[in-house]
Amino acid sequence: MAKTKKQRSRQKYNYSKNRKRQWKKSKKKAKIGNKSIEAAWDERKSVSQNLREMGLSHDVNKTIPLPKTRDIMPKVYQLKDEEMETDSPLKKSKKRKKLHVMNQLEMEANTPQEGTPRLSSEMVRYCTYMMDKHGEDYMAMARDVKNYYQDTPKQIRRKIMRFKSIPDQYQEYLQQKEMETSS
Repeated sequence: MAKTKKQRSRQKYNYSKNRKRQWKKSKKKAKIGNKSIEAAWDERKSVSQNLREMGLSHDVNKTIPLPKTRDIMPKVYQLKDEEMETDSPLKKSKKRKKLHVMNQLEMEANTPQEGTPRLSSEMVRYCTYMMDKHGEDYMAMARDVKNYYQDTPKQIRRKIMRFKSIPDQYQEYLQQKEMETSS
């Protein structure tokens, strides 16, 4: 394949890069998002060795290989059963030392996540402004000058219903409204 002019030209040394900082950055310990993996990690071993000991996969393609076409297709030339048995090497299965990591990861994955829906502060401000000014009149909201999104009345209604369905943010709005009316 042909190279571009930029690829053919000689590479120039970049003086603006701090090589010392780059080297230090490359030697830093990689941040792992999971604490159980981080606790069981051995710095002296490679990534693949660490993951293999924990019962995890480093390369999914090697762990779960896709069948090749020659294995799927009917064989034209049948080999003798004896030859097939002698050719296949016996693989030794190594014991995994840190199976507690894999078990802990499975437990974390199986626990149900409680996702609390939240609207952005900008969307909350938009909904509260519209509700304060127009109440439940969605047609007036659609004609409002601050309807920057040019939402239709149905879209505004959906946004406000979503805002009302989030108890944390809606309760906060109601409390602020009560404070304003009481003072």
